[in-house]
Amino acid sequence: FLGTRDAPPRPGSRGARGVSREGAISPATMTLRARWLVAALLLAAVTACDAARHHPEHFGTGTSAAAGIGRSSHFPARAPPIEINPTDGDVDGVVIFLHGLGGSPEKETWLANDPNKRYARPGIKWIFPWSPELDVTVTKQREPAWYDINDFNIGSLEDDRSHILAASRYIESIVDAQVNELGIDPRRVVVGGFSQGGAIALTASLRYPKRLGGILALSTYLPLRDEYPEEMNSRQRWTPLFQAHGKDDRVLRMEYYFATRAKMSKLGFKNRWDYLYPGLGHDKCREETLDMYAFLDDVFGDKYDDLDEGNWVGGPVDLGLVGTKNETKKETKKETKEETKEETKAAKARGKEAELPVVQRGGARNDPKQQVQRRLRDMVFRANALLGREQE
Repeated sequence: FLGTRDAPPRPGSRGARGVSREGAISPATMTLRARWLVAALLLAAVTACDAARHHPEHFGTGTSAAAGIGRSSHFPARAPPIEINPTDGDVDGVVIFLHGLGGSPEKETWLANDPNKRYARPGIKWIFPWSPELDVTVTKQREPAWYDINDFNIGSLEDDRSHILAASRYIESIVDAQVNELGIDPRRVVVGGFSQGGAIALTASLRYPKRLGGILALSTYLPLRDEYPEEMNSRQRWTPLFQAHGKDDRVLRMEYYFATRAKMSKLGFKNRWDYLYPGLGHDKCREETLDMYAFLDDVFGDKYDDLDEGNWVGGPVDLGLVGTKNETKKETKKETKEETKEETKAAKARGKEAELPVVQRGGARNDPKQQVQRRLRDMVFRANALLGREQE
């Protein structure tokens, strides 16, 4: 394109335009052609980038062995994942935690290194992946996001399937790197996230071909619900699931929680930890973090060996799956009521105002009237979420 002619013109003849009589291309013509070549290359690059942005299903599935982290070779993550390795020995378990819409992994690393709240079990490695930047319909701006979202109203939500699956494959590649390159048992890998990150964590976990150690679903929901159980690895039904939501969440309202809980129950998830936190919006709180750490203690403890047979049902919320657990809970409630009556009588006898004990789960007071009100509100939320959405 920029070379000389194959044969120079005869001496004394008139050469082609832009070519001297000696057969060389003039500097002006060289410059013009170089500019056209650069413009063509830039146009091709822009076209390829635009195609990748609008068609994420074309992202590759290759992995990188750098630092033991798998990443899709073409997935447009803003940076490699942040890793926090244990300082007290070899890696014995892995927690992969995804940030939410508009967030970054740097805002989540406190889960692993905050001296006041950190999860201190030996041998646990934390991985915090970065999302791409996308044009988000509901916020009308370009920002960090795992996928596009058109509406926060559950009735109007349309799943961005291509980006959701592309992000899911990326997270699966990170799990693969821990399993294949570091030799970690997949039952010692927990995948979780907050909000959009939780949605991707649920999607990747359900589709991963080997049973995982656990799933963390914080203030989130399950997208592409109609594709399951067909697209689900059936062995994941034994995977412990931690699902938590704030009762005052105004971004992903309670309908999302109940619809997801109903679907996961219908899919056969038996090892369940379900939490609702009064007064909590679309955020995290200390109680939720401590409950999550307790969940991880059980997942990385001695109980996980029996999970494939479904011998352990975790968590304080009974879903009617195990009769003995339900009977134990009834006995505990009866004892608590008797103790409350005795304490109230003793306080009145002392001429003091009786204070009801605080229930640790969710921080709600053990007031029967408040419990009935909360149950009624939950029933309304559940009805709104399930009517026309989930048949059971």
